[in-house]
Amino acid sequence: MRRAGRSVAAPPRLVALLALCLGAVAAAMLAARPAAAQGEPLRFTLKTIDNEAGVRAILEFTRKPVYEVRNDGRRVLVTLKEEAVEPPFKKKDLGGTVVDKIKFIEGFRTSELVFYTGDEFAIFSTFEMGEPFRLVIDFRRKSAPTMAIGVPSGGGRATAPGAAPPAGGTGTMPGGPGSGAAAGAPPIQQGGGGVAAPAAPAPPPAPPRAAFVVVIDPGHGGDDTGALGPSGLAEKDVTLDVARRLRQRLLGAMDVEVLLTRENDKTMSLDDRTAIANHARADLFVSIHANSSKRTNARGAETYFLSYQATDDESRAVAAIENNTLGLDAGVQGNNNLEMLLWDLAQTAFLKESSALAEIIQDKLNTALEINNRGIKQAPFRVLMGATMPAVLVEIAFISNSDEERRLRDGVFKDRLAATIGDSIERFHDKFVRNQARR
Repeated sequence: MRRAGRSVAAPPRLVALLALCLGAVAAAMLAARPAAAQGEPLRFTLKTIDNEAGVRAILEFTRKPVYEVRNDGRRVLVTLKEEAVEPPFKKKDLGGTVVDKIKFIEGFRTSELVFYTGDEFAIFSTFEMGEPFRLVIDFRRKSAPTMAIGVPSGGGRATAPGAAPPAGGTGTMPGGPGSGAAAGAPPIQQGGGGVAAPAAPAPPPAPPRAAFVVVIDPGHGGDDTGALGPSGLAEKDVTLDVARRLRQRLLGAMDVEVLLTRENDKTMSLDDRTAIANHARADLFVSIHANSSKRTNARGAETYFLSYQATDDESRAVAAIENNTLGLDAGVQGNNNLEMLLWDLAQTAFLKESSALAEIIQDKLNTALEINNRGIKQAPFRVLMGATMPAVLVEIAFISNSDEERRLRDGVFKDRLAATIGDSIERFHDKFVRNQARR
């Protein structure tokens, strides 16, 4: 400091205060730097969804990477131009005819996620979503029906097969031979009287299917027992028993094909259950569960359809319990963005039908079982997310209630449950499916 032409030393307390302020500013600037600048590795999760058109792969990243997607014969490669990448796996076997397996190959300055395609693979397309940043890759099967590429509302950007992404994006998908084209397809001769190469033989026709397909999902199974009753009755055993009875009821009453997601006591992930329904191109998905509550007097049945926001705190708690099963893996950022994506992509089109089915089932359960109406509710059940058909989850009774646990051991009561849900499905079919077919 200067005063009247003389140099004056700053007081020690002022010097210390200035140093403290400068240190705080430096710390704030460091915290504000992007993760990439601080050397944080790129992390991601991968989800795949089977559907009628093929396979949808969803990559969710901790930040937006510099990437490139290209086709190389029987492979689709996602090149990540990042120095450090921490993958969730090194190899993942899908065993499908569209996508067979996925490998992660780590390099010095770039890494690659390699999708090995199967004999049914035809073309691929991509689009982006955020926030957080997600790259969605659609692998189209050869025999898929003609349909537009689905782009969800809320920030999704589509890239047509073989085209470059919109200007300004860090991702690139160069055109040229193979980009988005059928894997291994011969080039078509252009001009000069050239003749196009002969097309591949048409795939054999699909076997005839029933007019109506229902997938029943017995909740839990294997190492995941679900809720336990006061005397030790396991939810997983009750749900499988009721599901089998429901199948027999439907087969005896309708022209229907009925599939169970599990036929025995085995462990299954929630995502695999929905994938079975999508792969079967089911018309309905019904997940069977038994409820549990800390209130010993809680009783009755509840029917749910999917919503990102729960109807109430109790519904939110039920969904949290059912979602907390073996094999449930959260997104890399510990949030529900991936679940919201699946909800947007798959279930929005079936909201009205799912609500109607839930209402029919709940009304019939109230009447048949002579219980108080607990109403239909909505909650973010993971097992319903990604279903490409009307989907509901039925909590048939409170296994935590000693009286209802005793009823769940009774074969006559379980037959009534199965008959009631079966009648509801039949009524839904007559009211919605058959009426639509007449129009």
